[in-house]
Amino acid sequence: MNKKQLSEHIGNIDDRLVEQAENIPDHGRQRRQKGIRRLLAAAAVFVLMFGSFSVGAAAFAREIVVEVPVEQVTLSLDEIDLTMIFPDSWREKYSMEKYGEQNYVIYNTEVREAVSEGIDLFDGGVLFYIVCYNEAMTPEQFVEKGYDVTGYRYLFTTSNRTYILHEVSDVQWNPEDPEQEAEYLQMVSEIQDIRFVADNVLADKN
Repeated sequence: MNKKQLSEHIGNIDDRLVEQAENIPDHGRQRRQKGIRRLLAAAAVFVLMFGSFSVGAAAFAREIVVEVPVEQVTLSLDEIDLTMIFPDSWREKYSMEKYGEQNYVIYNTEVREAVSEGIDLFDGGVLFYIVCYNEAMTPEQFVEKGYDVTGYRYLFTTSNRTYILHEVSDVQWNPEDPEQEAEYLQMVSEIQDIRFVADNVLADKN
């Protein structure tokens, strides 16, 4: 091998070395790229976790209001199978007493105690009377029989009973006590809001 051939051979070697060197993987660069990818993935996970936490914290921070139904103010007159549902404002303000066989007086407890001497059941704080007639009557029949001697409200009738709310016509409070008068008149104005429910209508065969 002469010098020229040797030189050309070395040159070929150098070219191959250069080509091989260009094709050598850059492990450092690959490691850096993997590191960047891991960093980006970790950042994405952190963003998701923070976002979820923020949403959860916001939802937890909001006040959750759960309305618990208030027990209704009811009075059951079992002997005549009638239930009355009063306005909530009547809670602990009324009392009931029975008179006769199937008649009831509903009154304001405080007004009764303030103005009545406890002798007359129909005097002092009376709001209305419930009268149950042992016969089925239409509103017209009720009037024809002459039962409408006072102001009244025809409630309903069943197969053998008629339910009437009789109103009060005289003053039931102390006229010299404005607060007492205001409370009594407020309850009277709410009588129209009372709901009347006939119990055991189908079982009523008396």
